[in-house]
Amino acid sequence: MKLLDKQKYENWQIGDTFALKLEEVDRYLLLILYGTPYATSCDVRCKFRAKITKDEYLPKTKEKIDALEFIKVDFIHFYERYLPLKGGETYAECVERQLQKKYYPDEYDYLYYYLFEVELLKRSRVYKELIYLGNFNINSSIDDYTNGNEQLFFLKELKDELYKCYTNYNLRESSVYNMKNHAEIEKNSFVTLDLMINMPSMEELWKMYGHIIKKEKKKKRDTLTKVK
Repeated sequence: MKLLDKQKYENWQIGDTFALKLEEVDRYLLLILYGTPYATSCDVRCKFRAKITKDEYLPKTKEKIDALEFIKVDFIHFYERYLPLKGGETYAECVERQLQKKYYPDEYDYLYYYLFEVELLKRSRVYKELIYLGNFNINSSIDDYTNGNEQLFFLKELKDELYKCYTNYNLRESSVYNMKNHAEIEKNSFVTLDLMINMPSMEELWKMYGHIIKKEKKKKRDTLTKVK
């Protein structure tokens, strides 16, 4: 396949690795495709993880790419690691479902997202900026946290947003590392944890509020009947 074809997302395959030049700092972002483009009801998206070079030189081998740092794109407190609960399950059931899963919080008890989604466009100058490096099997970071709620970036803002994530979380320039803010995040996360632990089951919720729901549904049906 010609390199030019890789400027079309229809030709992308898992493992395809691209570089984008960060002109201001004379470094490169590496975009590693972990999910082929797919259509939603209103757009086309795909999933990447990103790395950043240490200097102006592009890596050409898997070994050199492996040695580079992954970019952290978001965080969640360790207390909230089981979010979101699957529909209808209790906190205890959620814990049981994920017993084998390992977590690697840092000293702030933060877990980090590396996987993110990009909303693609049919046409964009960004495609012409992409430098195709090849197809590589690059493993994710050992502390990679995922829960199905990936950060979404728009293609035209991707470079700026990823570099901001890098300075915020990799270089720890974000205010979330401030002692006061960290204490507030921890407190709010504990409140969320307490709510999850004490949340009634769906059966209990139905016993508590089922009669109200039935009443509201009947009221709606009666209103629609009158309108007809």
